[in-house]
Amino acid sequence: MSRKDGYQTKQKARVLDFLEQHPAQHITAAELLHALTENGTPMGSATVYRQLEKLEAQGLVRRYSLDDRGSACWQYAGAEAQSGGCMNHFHLKCTVCGTLFHLDCDHLHEIASHVAAEHGFCIDPSRTVFYGVCETCANAASEETE
Repeated sequence: MSRKDGYQTKQKARVLDFLEQHPAQHITAAELLHALTENGTPMGSATVYRQLEKLEAQGLVRRYSLDDRGSACWQYAGAEAQSGGCMNHFHLKCTVCGTLFHLDCDHLHEIASHVAAEHGFCIDPSRTVFYGVCETCANAASEETE
């Protein structure tokens, strides 16, 4: 296997192993760097970013933009990527705590179908993020105002 096609380094294996062990987690590069350090396998931030980009190019992880400044998080895609799992639902992003939630909602799929049929535009649900405040943060805010 050539370097370009997926040369396996120890760093890449460590990043992939961590993501495989946390398949439902959306993780930033900084959080991944911290977790790897905590697990006794520290590496530089440039290395983490480089390995995430390589894994994304191979389709093993998915990248989600968090804001318009380029912040992102990643999630293990693995076999789900081949079956279209994460590619078929929308996401919710809490602007308070930063959590990214999967949202598989028939109503949104109906809207996407309508937009395609009536407006000739195909929405990519895997790249569609709705911003707002999650229930936990909203409840905490309302408790603070009481």
